[in-house]
Parts: sequence; C-alpha cells; structure tokens
Amino acid sequence: MNKNILLILWLIPYSFLLTAQNTDYYDLQDFPIMSPVQSSITHALGWSMQDNGTWAYADNKIPFTDSRSNADRPGGLNAIGQDNFISIEMHKIMLDNEQYNVLVKKYHDGEFEFPYLQRNWRDFKSLDYYIFRSEKLKEMLPEEVPFNTMYLVDMRCYMVGTIKNYEESVFMGGSLNLTRYATKVTENFQATRASYQEQIIRAIQQRKTGKVINDGNLIFAVYPIRSTDKEKVRIKFIKGYMNDNLIRMQTSPDNWKHLFSESFYEVDYSVYSSFINQSLAYYVELDQAVTMYDSHYNWGVLRYQIGDYVGALEAFNKAFAENPDTEDFMFYAYRGNTRSKMGLQADAIADFDKAIALQPKRIVDYPNWVRNYFNRGVAKYYLNNGAGACEDWKKAYDLGYGSASEYLIDFCGQKFD
Repeated sequence: MNKNILLILWLIPYSFLLTAQNTDYYDLQDFPIMSPVQSSITHALGWSMQDNGTWAYADNKIPFTDSRSNADRPGGLNAIGQDNFISIEMHKIMLDNEQYNVLVKKYHDGEFEFPYLQRNWRDFKSLDYYIFRSEKLKEMLPEEVPFNTMYLVDMRCYMVGTIKNYEESVFMGGSLNLTRYATKVTENFQATRASYQEQIIRAIQQRKTGKVINDGNLIFAVYPIRSTDKEKVRIKFIKGYMNDNLIRMQTSPDNWKHLFSESFYEVDYSVYSSFINQSLAYYVELDQAVTMYDSHYNWGVLRYQIGDYVGALEAFNKAFAENPDTEDFMFYAYRGNTRSKMGLQADAIADFDKAIALQPKRIVDYPNWVRNYFNRGVAKYYLNNGAGACEDWKKAYDLGYGSASEYLIDFCGQKFD
C-alpha cells in the first residue's frame, strides 16, 4: 500500500490533525485543539520601491530598497529580503466556546553566529501567529469588495507570537549545561520537541492562566485593484500593540494613505478570496439556531472541524435525540465521518447507508451527497472489505467524484485511459 487512506471533510478535503507527539513534556489533556490547515497562500509577488525610483519584485519576498546592494549582502540576508514567506495558513480553534482563527505566516529566517563580524550564517525557518475572532474574516473579505480602495482590518488579536526555528530542537538538559558553552545561534532552537501547533496551544494556555499577557496586535491591510483585464489584491501585515490610541493612529487614513506606495505582496483576487472563503466556510452562525436540534448539530460541526471527535459525536447524538426523524443527509454524513475517524467503522457505515438513502433536495447538495459512497468505501476498507470498498469508490467515481479514481487505481487495480 503506497499511501494512507484519507477521509474527506465535507466541502473541503480533510488533512489529518497533527496530534501531540511528546505529551510527556506537558499535559495536553485539557488544552484546546487546533484544526489542520483550512486554507493557505503559497505564492505571491513581493514588490518594493527602490532608491533609484524603480520597482523590484521577487517570488514570496519583498526585496530590499537599496538597488546597489540587493545582490551582495552577507550571509543569507539577501535571500530573506525585507520580508518573505513560505506559506500563509489559516487554522481554526475554539476558545471558551468561541470561534477563533489562527493565522500562521511561515518564513525563511536565520542569523549570524558572530553577528558583529557577520560570520557563520545559519538558515532556519520561523513563523509568526495571530489568533483572532472568526468574525474578522468577514471584514477581511466584505460582501461588497471595495475595488481600487484600500481598507484596513484591526484584527484585535487574542494573542500573537513568534516561534523561531520551529522545525528543529535541541536538548538543553541541566546535567549537560549546554547553555554555558552555547553560542548565540542556539538561542533560536526550540527548548522542547513539541510541534509548533503544540507550542501555540501551550502559549494560549499560559495566556488563559495569566502566566503571560498579550499586548500584540495585527493590522491587516488590503488593497483590491480592478483594471480592464485583471483583478489583483495587495496585502500587508502591520504588527502593532493592543493600544487604542496607537490603533487609532495606525488606522487613520492620514497615516496609511501611502501604505502601499513602498512595498506590498500581490496575489490574484481569486487566490485571496479563496483563502478567506475556504476558512469562512467553517464559520458556524451559532446564533441562528432556532431549535435544540440545530444548536447541537452546529456544535457537532464545530467540534468535528477542529478534530474533537469525541465532543462532536456527543453533540451529534444529542441532536439526534432531539430529532430522530431528521431527513438531513448531512447529519448522517457528519456523524458517519466522526465515527469513522474514531475507529467505529461499522457504526459509520450505518450512518453512510442512511445518508445515501436520503436523496438531496437541492442540486447544490449533490456533490456532498455523492461523497457518502466514497467515505463508506473507506470505512469498508478499514473493515477489510476490499471488494465493498472498491464497489463504493467506483459508484462515487461514476456519479462524478473524480478524486475516487486514485483509490481505484491504487487499491482496486482499476485502469483509466
């Protein structure tokens, strides 16, 4: 078997939640859960006005403004530029039963072992993260986009932070006393083997318990541009502090009217709108629930999204208790996926059977309904029913779910011309 079977999240493909790898470092039992990546931007042009009056650009990097020295800076300084990114990612997290998003900006970073001499450069990757209420997504992409007009969004961050060199770690054990002999470069290694997701969750826990105070904020600047034949969006990250007077000055039009005259990132409008909308699709309007069934169902969806499958199943079962005669196939689809991810494959198949029996009432729901065949096939596969899995995947493919083809090829010996 040359790949892992992946279940499919409704509306957006599902990626496995990164779980705690070394829980012996600290107890994560009561920590919030952060979802996998919901959406991302992996490519943009970075522009900067040069000191000679021309514009310079680079992929995923804002070049320095000194045109004469852009090619001969020491170490890796030229490679990282004024700013750069590897990816800009959006996650979701629940804090005190409120919906938040985590914006993660990963970038190339580095430092000199001997900074004054600018010797012995070391490359590594770092990230910045910004945690904000999910409602802010609507401000980042309003329903009526003001093309050719700049606007700023005060993200009012719950917490911001930076994780240096998030891919590596060293053991700084007391018995070895490595810090006594370490050069400056080791300061930017992680002190534990925790993943960056765990470190963010740990920082949230410290914030909730009062061990740290957040005073950081993010102003997200957006400039949608529409010309005759194209639509582009320019964006900037403006780091600041949670100070009302400072925020008032930063967001004053007098102060930011020249904001995009010196540097910015630029992407196609479709890329930016997809980045926001894919995350916004996970936002659940809890206050619109009119019955207890709706309320429990919505909470089940929220718990499912962030990977809390135990909580999701509990909520879905409560919803079912309120309305055991529901004819919403998505209820059974969600509960089936939840049970499957918990290893309850037989129960999951029963839910998928019910979802398939409930024909969608709207054409727009048809693609989601078809995926029940695919996901039922996954559950059957885990129960060693290969023939049944291949039959369901073939049915999903015949009904228009093209992604089933690779499973038919890899696990069923199916060939396609």
